Amino acid sequence: MKIEVFGVGCAKCRATKKLIERAVRDLQTDAEVVAVSDINEIVDRGVMVTPAVFVDGELKSTGRVPSKGDVEGWISGRAVNNKTEAPCACLYYLQEQAKMSKKKPYPLYKVTCKGCGKEFSGNVQKDYCFDCEKKRGE
Repeated sequence: MKIEVFGVGCAKCRATKKLIERAVRDLQTDAEVVAVSDINEIVDRGVMVTPAVFVDGELKSTGRVPSKGDVEGWISGRAVNNKTEAPCACLYYLQEQAKMSKKKPYPLYKVTCKGCGKEFSGNVQKDYCFDCEKKRGE
């Protein structure tokens, strides 16, 4: 059995992982508990609210720390009412990170100053470095 806990490390995510590890130990079950904090993997799996728990690839809980009874039910195969709650702070962090990872970075141009000959990098193409522009403006 593979149990995956999705989240970037907030208090709810850590508590969920700890609770699941304790339940696995108490029930003496051979289950692998994996924390998934890679933003791209979280988004790719369709998780929009963390913490999220997958058991053998099936979504069991999102947006809350599950109860001990829920976790024991998942491990033993009992039917459990899977509820969701308001998202924790991880959701907003993940959404911003996902947006940023899809944005194209600004290009950097390597430019040689026509005034002093220094090479510099910048996000706009221009003929003079900052120092030479300042001297020319005086």
